[in-house]
Amino acid sequence: MTTSAFDGIDQSRLTGSHWKWTILAGMGDYLDAGSIVAGGTALLMWIHYFHMNLSLVGVIAAFGSNGISTGVGALVAGFLGDRFGRKFIYNIDLVVYMIGALLIVFALNPAMLIAGYMVMGFAVGADVPTSWSLIAEYAPKGSRGRLMGITNVFWYIGPIVILLLALLLSPLGLLGMRLLFLSLFIAALITYLFRRSMVESPRWAHAHGRQDELDKLKTTIAAAVASAPAASPRLSFKDLFNRQNGKRLLFIMPLYVLWGIPAGTYGFFFPYIFKTVGAVSPARSDMMLILYFLLAILSVLFIFMPLNDRVDRRILYAVSSFLCGLAFFILLFAPISNPWVAYANVILFGVGQGVGLWPLQRIWSVELFPTEIRNTSQGFLWSVMRVVLGVWSLYLPVITAAIGGFRAVALMITLMFAYNLVVGGLMGPRTGGKSLEEISEAGATV
Repeated sequence: MTTSAFDGIDQSRLTGSHWKWTILAGMGDYLDAGSIVAGGTALLMWIHYFHMNLSLVGVIAAFGSNGISTGVGALVAGFLGDRFGRKFIYNIDLVVYMIGALLIVFALNPAMLIAGYMVMGFAVGADVPTSWSLIAEYAPKGSRGRLMGITNVFWYIGPIVILLLALLLSPLGLLGMRLLFLSLFIAALITYLFRRSMVESPRWAHAHGRQDELDKLKTTIAAAVASAPAASPRLSFKDLFNRQNGKRLLFIMPLYVLWGIPAGTYGFFFPYIFKTVGAVSPARSDMMLILYFLLAILSVLFIFMPLNDRVDRRILYAVSSFLCGLAFFILLFAPISNPWVAYANVILFGVGQGVGLWPLQRIWSVELFPTEIRNTSQGFLWSVMRVVLGVWSLYLPVITAAIGGFRAVALMITLMFAYNLVVGGLMGPRTGGKSLEEISEAGATV
């Protein structure tokens, strides 16, 4: 494969098709974050309705959309997406998601509830890494950061919509919580129908000799793609651990995990923590979480997306990690039950993550690995991150139940962001403005 095969794509201007595909792909992030926050918002009601103890709460968090089942889905779909194509995953995963959502809507006991969470988690684990790979593979090289940034925006929009619906439906009690998941079912159905017109990844099609898929792309955007060669020998899972890819994996994986734990904790446990440790009302807790996601959207749109393809990305990553770490550092010296402290935490973490930390992890993770194993690498990264987060989630309810327990959690999260600041801020790869082939072959040093 040569870089010249994709010059037409890499040098093309953004079109309406690019934005349409990115929005449809970004809906995977909407459904992922929406299911996490819906689960967290409904958590107390499920606890009371099914008389669940803290251990069972931990099981739900560990095996649901926030944890292990997502990791399993990512690992399975990562391999299948590289073997059969990105569209192959799209034809299956949202159907699975809808089944999981309906299990929760009609849950009659904890077992049915947990099964629904696990099925939804498996589906988003399959969808999100595949979507990131697809976006990176059709994006012009000078606009890859902007298009990938849209996925972050959708990850934040999902929870805002769910939280607003939760406020609206709260008078209905448990029925209102079931309707939250019904809304996710409807969103998944609409997305599934519109995705039927999605194109295959041009880079995957080229690598697998799929000229028919390349011809479809030529009729959609004005970007010439060299004719596909006969399918070449494919890289396998073991190639993810060769010298070059293994080095890059060792760089990105700790960043992934040490971001995923704080983000997952916030997304699923934030309402639980603020209603117990923070002792605020459910409505106020939801409004604070909405503020958090709104600030993240604004920082992605007005800081990250305009700057990431124009400045040294490591600066954005370092500033972002510092703000996120500061958000939890202040909790070591002031109680989260203090409204001013709680709002400072929300503002710093909300603005901080959108500046660069989470968007750049997404971009680096898809840029650093070759097309033949890009989906496999995404699936493996997601799998490790979500399984670790799942194990963490098993113990978090017990820790925060103790007086002052959240302070210990805040210390651990602060140290996680300190690691991100030092490693990502100083040693992040210089990939801006380069083609995926330049990066995966030799163009970026990690």
